[in-house]
Amino acid sequence: METSEANLEETSKIEKEKVLLKREWAFWENYDSKKEKDYSKLLKEIFNFKDIISFWQFMNNYPGSDIKKIFFDGECIRYFFKEKFRIIALNIFQKGIKPEWEDESNKKGNILTLAYTINSGIDDFLVKAQELWIKLICLLIGETLPFCHNINGIRFVDKTKLAYGYNKIMISFKYEIWTNSNMKEDELNELKNYCTKEFGCQGTIKPIK
Repeated sequence: METSEANLEETSKIEKEKVLLKREWAFWENYDSKKEKDYSKLLKEIFNFKDIISFWQFMNNYPGSDIKKIFFDGECIRYFFKEKFRIIALNIFQKGIKPEWEDESNKKGNILTLAYTINSGIDDFLVKAQELWIKLICLLIGETLPFCHNINGIRFVDKTKLAYGYNKIMISFKYEIWTNSNMKEDELNELKNYCTKEFGCQGTIKPIK
């Protein structure tokens, strides 16, 4: 039985409504620099998306999808671009909201931090950390985190640094979930309990001033 060209075209189509997300999102990078002190130059929006296909197309081509290529990998801290910036955080926030305290949408909200510190086994940790980052993104943009409508965005931060006279590396990674001022205290605690269970870590809550 032959299949017509028209039927083939129909089977290759995806209904737009089935891939659209409830909100439009933006992907940001945070940088650190020994020379640059202007914070506005250390934060950059690099992509925005409003459907799941565009998101995965971006992730499949974005070098930072493999965090070992941008974050501390157990051996070195990398610097990028002619400015010699270090990428210290990846962010996904609702379009129009910057991942910074000063943004009006973030003021008087809270930050739920899921922190990890590791002194050995960095390779296995980074593999797991990347899996959890993708999981957190999907829970966010799929609107399946508890009280997700009051979540402005999430961050994946590499806080690794040289310490003790540069003789020791302090390895530290964390996820952050930024909520707006509409999230009630009991809802925030429920979100914290959910995330600490799902991501296997302790969570702390800090208000945004």
